[in-house]
Amino acid sequence: MNLRKLDSMTRTLAVAGALLLAGGTVFQATAQKFAHRPKATRFAQQGNNAAANAMFSSARDLIDDAQWTKAEDQFAKYIAAYPKEANLDAAMYWMAYSQYKLRKFNQTKETLDRLLQTYAKTAWRDEAELLLAQLPGTVTVKVDPVTVTVDPIVQTPTAPPAPVSVAVGPGVPTPAPVAVTIAGQDPVDVQVRTQEMQERIAEAQARAQERVRESQERMQERIAAAKDKIKDKTVWNDFDFNFDFDFDGMGRGIGRCQNGENDPSEFKIVVLQALFESDPQRGIAVATDWLKPNSGQTVACRRAAVRLLARHGGKAVIPTILSVAQNDPDMKVRATAIAALGAMNDDSVIDPLRDFALNSTTNDIAEAALYALSQNSSARAAGVLADIAISNKPVQVRRAAIRSIAGRSGEPAVDALFKIYDSSTDLDIRKEGINGLARRKSERAGTKLLEIARSSDNLELRKAAISAIGRRGGPGGVDALINLYDSVNTDELKDQLMNAMSYSNDPKVTDKLISIARNPQTPIDRKRRAVMLLSSRSKDPKVLAFLEELLKQ
Repeated sequence: MNLRKLDSMTRTLAVAGALLLAGGTVFQATAQKFAHRPKATRFAQQGNNAAANAMFSSARDLIDDAQWTKAEDQFAKYIAAYPKEANLDAAMYWMAYSQYKLRKFNQTKETLDRLLQTYAKTAWRDEAELLLAQLPGTVTVKVDPVTVTVDPIVQTPTAPPAPVSVAVGPGVPTPAPVAVTIAGQDPVDVQVRTQEMQERIAEAQARAQERVRESQERMQERIAAAKDKIKDKTVWNDFDFNFDFDFDGMGRGIGRCQNGENDPSEFKIVVLQALFESDPQRGIAVATDWLKPNSGQTVACRRAAVRLLARHGGKAVIPTILSVAQNDPDMKVRATAIAALGAMNDDSVIDPLRDFALNSTTNDIAEAALYALSQNSSARAAGVLADIAISNKPVQVRRAAIRSIAGRSGEPAVDALFKIYDSSTDLDIRKEGINGLARRKSERAGTKLLEIARSSDNLELRKAAISAIGRRGGPGGVDALINLYDSVNTDELKDQLMNAMSYSNDPKVTDKLISIARNPQTPIDRKRRAVMLLSSRSKDPKVLAFLEELLKQ
């Protein structure tokens, strides 16, 4: 659902109390009264801190994607990191909203209470109070804060009223008046409060309509920004669900046709996306039909159907997407389906992805499978990436697989890098494996690098391992490099060891470089190199004293 629309819909929840009173004879006139209110710009980013704005925006995108756990965590981090930002009340509301969706009702109440106590004049008061009213144990109606659908009343302290069901939002017909008797209420007071609440209903609906228009403008701005970003696409983002895709208003991929602005496929894709957001099951059914053989749909439509299925369908649609990846006659549609399988992060797709990556004779398919595997976080996926790295695929693909492994978390990635180094006979691939180990903080990775630096029968691999130890840093690495310098006899290795030591500012390195430069047995070229490396430490009194000593000789 579009985030601006989400904002507006949550706003309309202020109407829920009216359902306990009566329906609306003044609804239509009041809606017209508020129909031309100015834009709700207070919902835009308000600060000048670009990092804060980006963090807030990404958190709101998580709300839009219904990723409640991540949204709660992101808003909590935002509040902690930027305690003086102008929109902290909005962040607190959205964090509470995420907690509500996660059924963390006690935490929801705590967050909302803190919001109302800290920001007495917050513009989010109505939403906060209404969300409080939805918590268990309150006298309330059942309301979905996203769809703004009000279900039958749950309970009252005295007598339960007759069930009512009303949907409020842009374009929804005015509900018919409903008579509800509430024990102990003054009829005159009830009538006055009824009219007030109906006016609030109308105002909320008008604001919702304005918010929809505002979201459309925001969509166009993000489309333009996205176009600029994808001009310099790399092999990795070519398969981020597309080859030639655009973005919708919330930065999510949708299909974009190449046959002109008025191509009917583009409109159909927008309609399908809207159907997914309003009724996911019907959207899945339509997208599945689009992907059937001889459906008559364009390439752009089929690719969009794949992306939307992957985003909204869960594990149930994996067989459909896998069938498209294997059988669709268009190579771009197949590659899009393969990339989508990776984004679903399910172990059941790893074997098919391995087959695509290793056995396909088409580079686009192999590279799409590699990208998909890079998005899968399982240990099995890391093992398959290692298989690709030691296969006969093009070197750039194999290197990409190694870089992907090096960037993964956990020890399975270290195991995969060991497998690559120990199994491959290709010098470039083994060196890429060493570079991957350099990025790991694992003690096992450090031990492996030291073993290669000490005992490999290939000089280039020893030099690469020495450099990797230097880049990893740490006291253990410095000690290892110093000890290695004293044990090797090869000039190239000694020079490489000096360079690797210079990555560290450890005083031990300074002492060792001075010792090398002072040693009469050191060749003049290496002495010169040691002095050059010491010059970058010229603020150290020890270094200054040594340089003066050399000048006196």
